[in-house]
Amino acid sequence: MRKRKSKEKQEEKSKNEGNLFDKIFKENAETTFLELAAKRLGIKIKSYQPLPEKIQTTQEREADFLNLVKTDDGQELILHIEFQTQSDKEMVYRQAEYHGIELRKYQIQIKHVVIYLGEPLPKMSSQLKEEEIYKGFELIDVHRLDANLLLSSQVPEEIILAILAKFDKSRAEGVIRLLLRNLKNVCQNENELRKYITQLLVYAKLRKLDSLTEKIVEVMPITYDITKDSFYLRGQAKGIEQGIEQGLEQGLEQGLEQGIEQGIERGREEKIIAMIRNMLQKGSDIKFIAEVAEVTQKYVRRIQKEMKEKNS
Repeated sequence: MRKRKSKEKQEEKSKNEGNLFDKIFKENAETTFLELAAKRLGIKIKSYQPLPEKIQTTQEREADFLNLVKTDDGQELILHIEFQTQSDKEMVYRQAEYHGIELRKYQIQIKHVVIYLGEPLPKMSSQLKEEEIYKGFELIDVHRLDANLLLSSQVPEEIILAILAKFDKSRAEGVIRLLLRNLKNVCQNENELRKYITQLLVYAKLRKLDSLTEKIVEVMPITYDITKDSFYLRGQAKGIEQGIEQGLEQGLEQGLEQGIEQGIERGREEKIIAMIRNMLQKGSDIKFIAEVAEVTQKYVRRIQKEMKEKNS
């Protein structure tokens, strides 16, 4: 009984997560996936109009004659025969609908025949136009898309898609940091940024990077009040101290401002150095680290040299 309840609970969880993924994908379809599909198909979309998402089907409709047959040459197929007393312009589409339903169910070759019993000459097409024939679909594997191209986008929906794109998992931390930095640059306000970070955390689950993403979001200065930041407070305290010492010569206000700026700058530098050291320990490429940390490769190499000297 416990196993069954546990299984049902897991299935319910998977269903809820699936619904959440679908919701976000549909929400971002217009901005990201529509353009992605157009590129794959080699078309340019001038305009579009959304259609109802729910598709009405006639799955309850009964076929007149539906049999599994074997031929003399060893073929096995389904023979579907319909009897028609009147000309029906929709018949070719009805047959196409039957074909899809029957093919999904039986997954073998199907042949369709309509036997017309009416007196007037039939005025209905028996063949779909070339462009109406279903021949398969284009497959877009997001995991094979170039993460760098998505990261360089100016569209938030494309930037967060980079978490699902192609990159080595050893680079995951750097990619996520770069993603968050670029996301912050393109978002118009904090509410928009918060929305896309929430979506990013959902996407990250699909690649099992949600825990790492959450940790990086917590430590990166993405959305914060600078007056509550430890580096700011540290700089403020140092500024007051320097301001008192320099107050007689330069004026209290000027000394205070200078101290705050120096403290904040020193705090930021310490944070960048810690990030670079962490990425170097994980074997990340120097060029990639420099790009993520927004420093020169020479700066990264200097820190690498210091780490080697310290460990030797």
